[in-house]
Amino acid sequence: MRDKVTSSDRVNYGAIIALAAISFMLLRKWIAGGVCKSCARLDGKTVVITGANTGIGMETAKDMARRGARVVMACRDLTRAENAAEYIRRSTGNGNVVIRHLNLASLYSVREFAKEFIATEERLDILINNAGVMMCPKWVTEDGFEKQLAVNHLGHFLLTNLLLGMLKRSSPSRVVNLSSIAHVGGNIEFDDLFFDKRPYSPLLSYKQSKLANVLFSRELARRIKGTGVSSYCLHPGVIRTELIRHILVQYPVLKIVLSVPCILLMKTPWQGAQTSIYCAVTEGLESKSGCYFSDCAEKDPAPEGKDDEVSRRLWEESARMVGLNSRH
Repeated sequence: MRDKVTSSDRVNYGAIIALAAISFMLLRKWIAGGVCKSCARLDGKTVVITGANTGIGMETAKDMARRGARVVMACRDLTRAENAAEYIRRSTGNGNVVIRHLNLASLYSVREFAKEFIATEERLDILINNAGVMMCPKWVTEDGFEKQLAVNHLGHFLLTNLLLGMLKRSSPSRVVNLSSIAHVGGNIEFDDLFFDKRPYSPLLSYKQSKLANVLFSRELARRIKGTGVSSYCLHPGVIRTELIRHILVQYPVLKIVLSVPCILLMKTPWQGAQTSIYCAVTEGLESKSGCYFSDCAEKDPAPEGKDDEVSRRLWEESARMVGLNSRH
């Protein structure tokens, strides 16, 4: 004989469902992290964002456009960039959103972008080094560099230095560098930066490049102190974007395994863009130049991200590799 479901049971089931729903909402809120609350306007300002045609780059570009900035979307794929730019123009009502070609895997492309930008633009108030690749196979760029270090660090290192004069002339101005919590446990292998002597590891290469972002931002802040330019570095969070595409290609079963966790446990691109936006526009952040942020708050980077000797050596070595005077 089947047991009858009593009214007391129904109350208990309802309480369990309600508790589960509340727990899920609290979990999602915690995962979402902080939200930039600044209402700062950017009318008359110019913002450059690399990799702005998708993911958190596009969400950041949309926010900058909504604040009234002239937004320069620096992207490798101009067709996708124009589609994204048109969407941003329509959704924000700001027609002052333009695209420029930039392939961070090519030093020539970086130099051409900077040359054209300096020749055609009047100012640069915010540079957001957003673009990146994650755990790709071992690919070598036209300059002979391993791709993750080339795109995530060296390309942005050169771009920032080439645009530094304009940033200084437009001061107060800011440089925002996207890193990752993956910098924890990373190591700058000066004797084998491109995995020529040791087996290639997509993860170790990624961690090295993200640590390089933290160290570059820190050393940049030291070198530009007193110029009116500030430098910030950040972890955007674990986000549902195209960045993980190489991992899914290598391990296709993960696409199925991670589909539900991705929806439940990862940030959306809008949520992931909040710390970038925070570092770009929050008033009174100048005293925090060189610091590391996550969830719209200053956080302590890993000890390896605070090694000033390594950051100086990385700057010197990076300058040598991209053909810059290290005192630039």
